[in-house]
Amino acid sequence: MTFHRNFLAGTALLTSLASVGTASAQDVTQLPALQVHDELASSVQRANELRQQSPNAKIVIEAEQLNQFNDQSVGDAIRRLPGVTFSGPNRSRSIKLRGLGKEYTTVLLDGRPIVDGDSSRNMEIDRIPTIFVERVEITRSPLASDDSQGAAGTINIITKRNFGPNGGGISVGGGHVENFGTAGDVSGWTGGQAGPVRYFIGAGYQRRLLEESNNAFNYSGVNNTPNRATYQDQKRTFDEYTALGRFEFKASETDTFTVSPTYMRTDELRAQTESRTNAAMSYIDRRTVEERSRIRESYGSFFEWAHAYNNSVSGRLFLDVQQAREDTARTSTETSYTSTGAISGTPSLGYTFNPIELNRIAPGGKLVANWNGHTTETGAGLNRLTRSENDSGRSDGSRTYDITEDVYYAYLSDSVSVFGPDKLTAGVRLEHSITQTRDSLGKSTDRDDTNLNPSLQYRYSVMPDLDLRAGVARTVRRPDLRDLTPTIRTSSGTPAKPDTRGNPDATPEKIWGGDVGADYYFYDRLGILSANVFARSFDDKLERRLTYGYPGKPNNWISELRNAGSGEAYGLELDGRVPLRMLNIPNLTLWANATFVKSQLTDPETMQTRRFAEQPDVVTNIGVDYYVEAWRTTFGLNYNRVYAYSQDILQRAGSGSPTSINVRTEYNTLNRIDASIKVALTPNWSIAFSALNLTRPVFRTKQTTFTTAGLVDSVVNYEEPSHSVYYVRSNYTW
Repeated sequence: MTFHRNFLAGTALLTSLASVGTASAQDVTQLPALQVHDELASSVQRANELRQQSPNAKIVIEAEQLNQFNDQSVGDAIRRLPGVTFSGPNRSRSIKLRGLGKEYTTVLLDGRPIVDGDSSRNMEIDRIPTIFVERVEITRSPLASDDSQGAAGTINIITKRNFGPNGGGISVGGGHVENFGTAGDVSGWTGGQAGPVRYFIGAGYQRRLLEESNNAFNYSGVNNTPNRATYQDQKRTFDEYTALGRFEFKASETDTFTVSPTYMRTDELRAQTESRTNAAMSYIDRRTVEERSRIRESYGSFFEWAHAYNNSVSGRLFLDVQQAREDTARTSTETSYTSTGAISGTPSLGYTFNPIELNRIAPGGKLVANWNGHTTETGAGLNRLTRSENDSGRSDGSRTYDITEDVYYAYLSDSVSVFGPDKLTAGVRLEHSITQTRDSLGKSTDRDDTNLNPSLQYRYSVMPDLDLRAGVARTVRRPDLRDLTPTIRTSSGTPAKPDTRGNPDATPEKIWGGDVGADYYFYDRLGILSANVFARSFDDKLERRLTYGYPGKPNNWISELRNAGSGEAYGLELDGRVPLRMLNIPNLTLWANATFVKSQLTDPETMQTRRFAEQPDVVTNIGVDYYVEAWRTTFGLNYNRVYAYSQDILQRAGSGSPTSINVRTEYNTLNRIDASIKVALTPNWSIAFSALNLTRPVFRTKQTTFTTAGLVDSVVNYEEPSHSVYYVRSNYTW
């Protein structure tokens, strides 16, 4: 019932926008051409033009929209886009599209993955400053030329490439993070053309502050008997350096050479104090003070040679070379206390150092031919990723391993107009992966997997401003690299903090996806109303399983990745942006988006039919932009809501037959409000003010574990507060 109420509420919201946008539909063609006076409106127009021209379903957001609220990182800015969620109000590093796990979303920078320490093959996008972004594209249904991962969607972050007249820009920002301190950023870029060379160079520094303090309260039995609590104060400081460039050399009328270097470095300091109570929660019996220092560094370059054989045939050869490292050092002091507060025993000192090295090399090429109304494209290449991790401070060997993954691919696609105002794009992609894993004991495991993934995309323009779209594609999801090692990593051994174990026998998921939608543009593409229905069918779905007891630790819970059976997910996406021209308020724009998701999985071990783990049903955004021409000022307001949900998942007890131990997890609703004001002081100089996360939501979960008889065995209440951010940024261009 909750899903249906949320669905009706979200649909009513978008329907009201639709009624406003189409109330004067007969008058649209009679209105004079709209003159765009503010940068935000121009950005919306360009984004909608790119969206309409795309052969497959895609959402496009340009820089002016992304930077409207002065977010430091791309992750925070993307939070307002359709269907985007994160694992909590303080986290914006790992995107979840359409309510599905982050493993189903592919993140690209300028069309290529960037390697960093994240073992899920995606980079943590909060490392990317928004100031360098030209636009963000969210692909809902892939083409054959796209990587086969990304069942929920692919996010391509495209950086600036000012290849027009010579010019540049400087941006300086600063602000206050509530309950923490001062954050800031400074960046600059220049670009243009010198003879046959077009170039863009940008560099910047930013300091981000992030707090992830949390509390957890444990209770036992049906009487909720206290069984310890932990109070964790955690603050993270990020010093981030970014440099990127793009250089194009037009050697002749038929040959262009491109070099795109990228450098990113993040120095993170995490200060954490965790205080644990005794079982009765009457006093602190242990306090652990830990300081974690982490350096993430990624650098590399993309090389490309583009050659035009004639007016109909062109080709490209390219090479992507990247290297990255993540060095993590931890120092800790653990002190025990008596009930009177006196120190008990000798404090325990700890130190670990965990270096990770990653390399990516990806050569490839493609050929495009235009003939008799067809556009045929074929390509082939290799994506090689190596990861080496060596945590000598852990005796269990869980973080010492080497992995090499080679993915060979080839594809063929063809686009053609069948009826005139349409485009049909059909293709097929072949991928063959070879994964080699070696654990801390020297044991090696090899696994091969071959997938033939067809795709079919169709766009039909019913009218110049109304497009109908349909897409079908097969994708895959490969296991997390760290999950492929069989070693056990010990933790608290509780349902909330279980031990973990890898699974080298986990196989990639196979996912069929379908999308059907419509996009209606109006008011010179300043307005849009869009609806999209999607469905995904999962075979060999990968999920983490909790098991109570394993050899050597019969009373510990352990989590491991496994293929959990077949499942389905389906939903509806609504998106609207309506300038109120019909009310003679052309500079006031209402916008909103909503995503509704339902999922179902049949677990072959427990035979339970249930929802996907950690998948919210509804995500909505409501916003308003108002441009005051006399002041050259744009006011913005956004309300983001992730709706509450709960999940019941049967878990296995011991190594015998599955039993009905149910783990129920309840998640609360998260409400967030952001506000912004941007003033254009001159055509080249602007200043923007923002107040973010004004509602300060507290992220809460309640995890209840039941016995086989259905009685409450334990309860864990978790809470994580969030804080507001106040920021100001000035931009000057020339």
